Amino acid sequence: MRARHLTAAALVSIVVSAVFGRIAWGMFVRFDDFNDHLLIAQRLYETGRPAVPHFLFHGVTAALHAVLSAKSFLVAGALATVAAHFLTGGVTYAVYWNEFRGSRLAAPRLLAVLSLITLIAQPITIAQAYTLGYFWPEPYHSPTYAMLKPFALAGFAGTAWFLTRRQSSVGLVVLLGVVTIAGALSKPSFVICVLPAALLMTAYRLWRRQPLSMRSLIVGLYAPAVAVLGWQFLVAFSGTGDAGMYQDSVSWGPLKVMRYWTTGLPVKFLASVLFPVTVTALYWPLARRDTLLQFAWLCFGFGAMYSYGLVETTNWTAGNFLWSGYITLLTLLVATTIFWLRQAASAAGRWPVMRALVCGAVLALHVVSGARVTWLYLTHYGCRVDFRLVEYVCS
Repeated sequence: MRARHLTAAALVSIVVSAVFGRIAWGMFVRFDDFNDHLLIAQRLYETGRPAVPHFLFHGVTAALHAVLSAKSFLVAGALATVAAHFLTGGVTYAVYWNEFRGSRLAAPRLLAVLSLITLIAQPITIAQAYTLGYFWPEPYHSPTYAMLKPFALAGFAGTAWFLTRRQSSVGLVVLLGVVTIAGALSKPSFVICVLPAALLMTAYRLWRRQPLSMRSLIVGLYAPAVAVLGWQFLVAFSGTGDAGMYQDSVSWGPLKVMRYWTTGLPVKFLASVLFPVTVTALYWPLARRDTLLQFAWLCFGFGAMYSYGLVETTNWTAGNFLWSGYITLLTLLVATTIFWLRQAASAAGRWPVMRALVCGAVLALHVVSGARVTWLYLTHYGCRVDFRLVEYVCS
């Protein structure tokens, strides 16, 4: 059985890296944001000093360029992105396997399908490409976000594990610490959400005298997260950093970025989160007591608040806090799918079955929408996207 799971996980990773890696390769050729990151990686390679506080993608790209003697940084950057997508597929499969093992839901084929549909699901939209205003679990346009995804998923699962168990494991604590640091150095967008969400969950569970492993959370999450975020804020956002480092500050600007780029925000928000909202509403008595779902909604709550409310003072049009809403929606989709499947598997009677089918139909809308947009990116290989017009520019 272990060999079958490893084979299924490998197939998921290959499919995910082939599809999204192909899109990323075209982005490196034509999209400015990808080229900017390659220039940052080249500078790190030449000087040994990072120009941004989230430098993991650039470090991996520089290392691949050096070790593999790649002909260009484009090749090294594309390989780093493909590897990140490969890892994302495997981590997603592992999260589902860990939650369902020991049950009939742990069949390798089912876990593989779940992993793929989760990573394909997108906002329910007829837009032709990535459109600002929606929350995109996969926005296609950022190699640093691609690098963040596997560490965010693993960090979310690891934190949830220690929030619900008193027993600890040195290996798991070390692993959580590693993915916390790696995620923050990829892009701090997730750790700034999971940290306050975990603190609230910890306080609540201590108050209710429910099981958790405080020592594991301190060593694996709180301490490394605070250390890395403190360093990042000091060197990039405090005004006292080195001149060679990216410099800005954080301001409160409700809807400033969203309104600059788009309209129809309430509809686009609902189209982004319809599946989690539907499941939570239809299963409310059970959903409100499910720890994993509670934690996922808390993380997304902070992510949405940052996306709508925080901006960088100088470079505010870049919308760099939007990534927090995107990545926490991904973890919310995973948690919601886990909860929904458990309820659907035990559904008996007309209403429970209908409720499960309604939720499944809504998830299918997200998956079909994501598959359509992903196909459009694949068929417009090498084209950039005009964010204002929401159309491909291939000339």
